[in-house]
Amino acid sequence: MKVSLVLCPNWGTETPHLGIALLSASLRKHNHDVRVFDLNIRVQRSSQANLGIWKVENDGQWAKADFTADFIKEKSAAMDLFVDEILENDAQIIGFSVYSSTYIISLELARRIKKKNSSKIIVFGGQFCYPKTNAETLARYECVDIVVIGEGEDVLLEIIDKFEAANKIDFCAGIIFKDNGKLVNCGFREPIKNLDNLPFADFSDFTLSMYDNFSQLPVFLSRGCPYPCVFCSTKLFWMKYRSMSGERVFKEIEYQMNRYKDIYFFSFNDHVINADMRNLSVLCDLIIEAKAKRKQDNPNWEKVSWRGAAVLRKEMTMEFLKKMRDAGCVELEYGAESGSPRVRELMKKMPYEVGVLERVIRDTCAVGIGARVNFMFGFPGETEEDFQATLDFLKRNKDYFSQVHPSESFCCVDQGTYIYEHPEEFGVINRYSSLFWHTIDRKNTYPERLRRHQVFCELAESLNIPLSPGASRIKQHKDDLLLEYDSYRISREKQ
Repeated sequence: MKVSLVLCPNWGTETPHLGIALLSASLRKHNHDVRVFDLNIRVQRSSQANLGIWKVENDGQWAKADFTADFIKEKSAAMDLFVDEILENDAQIIGFSVYSSTYIISLELARRIKKKNSSKIIVFGGQFCYPKTNAETLARYECVDIVVIGEGEDVLLEIIDKFEAANKIDFCAGIIFKDNGKLVNCGFREPIKNLDNLPFADFSDFTLSMYDNFSQLPVFLSRGCPYPCVFCSTKLFWMKYRSMSGERVFKEIEYQMNRYKDIYFFSFNDHVINADMRNLSVLCDLIIEAKAKRKQDNPNWEKVSWRGAAVLRKEMTMEFLKKMRDAGCVELEYGAESGSPRVRELMKKMPYEVGVLERVIRDTCAVGIGARVNFMFGFPGETEEDFQATLDFLKRNKDYFSQVHPSESFCCVDQGTYIYEHPEEFGVINRYSSLFWHTIDRKNTYPERLRRHQVFCELAESLNIPLSPGASRIKQHKDDLLLEYDSYRISREKQ
C-alpha cells in the first residue's frame, strides 16, 4: 500500500526526524510504498522573514491558536501546494507525526486534505498523543480518522493490513478510531519487546544538506525510562523501558556511516542512555575498536562523536566516563533538577546524595565531556531553603558545567503524570493548566516560580556559566508571561 508520512512546522531543524525514519523503514521492510514529506524543514528553509520564530526557545508559541492563525494565513498558498503534492502521491493512508508544537498546523493541513479528498485515511501519532485527553481530543476532529497511542511501528502495519483486507478501519489495539462517528478506544497495546528486531532508520527521503548539521544523524539505544520521577510523562508514551543491545546500535551506526559519506556525529534521542550500563559499555567498546581498526576503510571512524541524555548515577565512575570519551562522547545532558536532596526525594529521583551528583558532574568535566545540567524551580514542597541549596549547588560547581538549562516551564504538572493524578499528595490545586497551578497555601505560584527562575539565571550569568537559549526568552518576555498568567487567573475566577 502507498503511505505518506508528514511532519508539519514547527519541529527542530538540526537533524531529520528519527521517528518518521523508523516508521518508513518498518513499512518498507514489509514492502509498502512510502513517501516522507518533511514540510517543517521546507517551510523553514524557504522563510525569508521572522526566522526567530523557528528558534527552539519559541517552541511554546506554536501551541497557541493566535500565533498559528497568523502563520497559517501567511503560508496558506504554500499549504495548498503541499496538499496537492501529498494527494498526487496517491497514498491511501496519510500519517502525521504530532507534537505540542506541530498539532495545530497538522490539523489545518489534514482539514485541507480531507476537503479535497475525503476518502483519505488520516492517522495522527507521536508524543502529543499519549495523554488520554489529548488523544481523544484529536480523534474528535472530523479530519482525523485514527489516533495512535504509543509507538507506531507495529500499529501502523496492522492498520494497513486490516484496511487492505476489508477496505475499512477496524479494531486495532493501541488506537482510537471513529465507527459511524462514535469514538472507539481499542485500549492498551503491548510495547515492542525486542528492539533489536527493528530495521535501521531510513533517511533516504530526507535531503540531509537541508539540516543544520549534515554530518549528524539521530539514533537511539533505548525507549522509555525505568526511573519513577513523579513529574515525568515519558512512561505515558513509551510505557515500558527497553534497551537495544550495544551490538545492534553499533551495527546501525556502521550502516549509516557506510550509506552517507559525510556522517560521523550521532545524537542519541533516548530519555536516558545509561539506564542499562552493560549495553552502553558494549557500544563504547565496539566504537573504540572501530576507531582504531576501521579508519582506513572509512576515515570518519576517527572522528565519530556523539551526545545524549544520562542519569546521574554512582556507576558513572571516572573510568567509565573515560571509556565514553574514548568512544566519542562529547556531551552528556544530566537532569539534576534540584540541589536539595529533600526535593529530589520528593521528585522520586534516584536516591543519591548531592555528593554523588557533584562527583559525576565534576568527573564528566575532568575527562573532557561537556556536562549540560537541567534544573527545575518550584516543585511542590520546595522551600526557600531548598531553592538556596540549588543556588549553592550552582556556585560550588560553577567551573564544571558546559551549560545549564533552567526549565522554561519552571515546573509543569502535565496530564497523566503521577503528580497530576495525585494532587492531594503534593498539595497542588488548579490542574487546568500545566503551567499555572498553585499549592493550597498559595506560597508556590507561577509568579514565584518565575522569580526563582530569574534569580537562578542571574546567578549563572554572574558566575559566567553558559545558559541555554530559552533563558533569554523568559527574561525578555517576563512581563508578557505574567500578563498571560493574570489573564488566566481572572478567567478561572469568573468560572
